[in-house]
Amino acid sequence: MTVNKIDNGALEFHTPEGVFLGFPTGISTRRFSSADTVAIRKSEGLIINGTGEISSWPIERFIEFEGDMTALGPWLDESKPFEKKTLTPERISRLLPAIGLLKTAGFPLNGLYSKAVRWLSDGGVLIYPPKLITWMVELNQDSRMWTHPDRKGENGWSFSLGVLAWQALTCSDPFAGETDEERRERIRLGILPPLESLTPGVEQNAEAFIRKALIGPEETIPNLEDWKVFLKLWLHEGIVSALPETELQERKVQARNKAEGIEKKLRNRRWFRKSGWKLLISVAVIAGILAFASAPIRKALEAPVTAGMPPMEVAETYYRAIDNMDSEVMDDCLAKKIGNDDIRLITTVYVTTKMRQGYEGIGDAPKASEWIKSGKPELPEGVWPWGITDLTLNKLNDNRIEARYLFWTPPEGGTESGTSAWSVSRIDILHFTQGRKSWEISGIQRTMEE
Repeated sequence: MTVNKIDNGALEFHTPEGVFLGFPTGISTRRFSSADTVAIRKSEGLIINGTGEISSWPIERFIEFEGDMTALGPWLDESKPFEKKTLTPERISRLLPAIGLLKTAGFPLNGLYSKAVRWLSDGGVLIYPPKLITWMVELNQDSRMWTHPDRKGENGWSFSLGVLAWQALTCSDPFAGETDEERRERIRLGILPPLESLTPGVEQNAEAFIRKALIGPEETIPNLEDWKVFLKLWLHEGIVSALPETELQERKVQARNKAEGIEKKLRNRRWFRKSGWKLLISVAVIAGILAFASAPIRKALEAPVTAGMPPMEVAETYYRAIDNMDSEVMDDCLAKKIGNDDIRLITTVYVTTKMRQGYEGIGDAPKASEWIKSGKPELPEGVWPWGITDLTLNKLNDNRIEARYLFWTPPEGGTESGTSAWSVSRIDILHFTQGRKSWEISGIQRTMEE
């Protein structure tokens, strides 16, 4: 038996039974011993030749080579690796029949894996057995170059096609990162440079289409039919226009500045995640100390904003202050040592937001009431609606008021959580006493409503 290394890890095996095409799985012999090789061998690969005809590519056997298990299948003359330097819109379009077949057959793939495809000499394509590739991807991070860490099904395939289209236009990875973790972070945050910074003159509609495939919200991700239309347009009309030299240079500068801003935001985010919380805690502690120290002096010198208000109006003022993140007005509504948890939360969220504005460039947290009124538009990653909605106040006996409302706030896990919006239904029973200058909330009994 002789072995020749071909390219991109593929192998040519000569045995007495004939010649085989082999590809290393990257799985050790010891680990491979636990695999269901019968099921894997039943998951045959697919060949779609240059005329669109479909046939199977079965695994004949597995052998050990250089410490890893290698899968062997029928030899294919002059097959080539699927590399970004060979990508063209025509080649990408040839993948669509294979993807459609895999989707129809229910193969367990959520995108195109970089080591799972080879070009054939007649212009067709070979896709290695999906069940084996799925297992390889679980164990080998470097097989995920064209896949999204979270998307499933057709949305995952659309992401892969978006990566291939980007690479065909730029010969670069849209989410290049030094490590797999950094690459996944870029994907999940949608950290994507302007395509025009790499391919000046690309049509705006084409760039928008590719960006939707890569970082768009679920409802805007192109499906396979959309890709057929897009690739047909690319092949027949083109998506990159020639520009006058002056305009070309202007666009390059604009796109480069935008790309640098994106990279700066990402660097600041990483710094803030690693070190910023220490500074945040210090600022919050100082702010708390100053507020605590100044409160007695202020209260001694001026009347509270609630002076002359009946309990119902004090209650309204208190919840309006929470909505406005106004801890001073909240303090005016409360008796001493009451509501500290509410004020502490307001201070933490306010300081956190302002710190992240400086380091990451995020905007203010939108008021939940305004966000809902505008149709709940998608918010940037790490930004949540804040405040109180659906507030109803009912007067009870013995100077008590019942408050029912929805409270919108960052979920547990803080700014790193992936949740887009989170609210909890609360019921507060407010107890009131008449202080020296005004009615005050002297007790809050809070429950969460299912």
